[in-house]
Amino acid sequence: MASLDHLEELLMRAGKLLDEAAREIRDLQFNASTNIKVIGEAMCKIFDVRGEIYELRPDLKPDYLKDPSWPNNESDDDP
Repeated sequence: MASLDHLEELLMRAGKLLDEAAREIRDLQFNASTNIKVIGEAMCKIFDVRGEIYELRPDLKPDYLKDPSWPNNESDDDP
């Protein structure tokens, strides 16, 4: 059955696979500057969807993203 938990897991794995693919592209020197950029854009889109999941299910948000020192994690108390 479809769930946000399962979707988050799939998207996390997809991101890890894309990261691995980017390293392979770099190592193979397979039009690296262009292809790594394309992979990075795909990873950004995945993270956009994951962000929507976290809005609905904050409990699925990884701890490192909850850290206030992480970029874009400003608390309401910050000026």
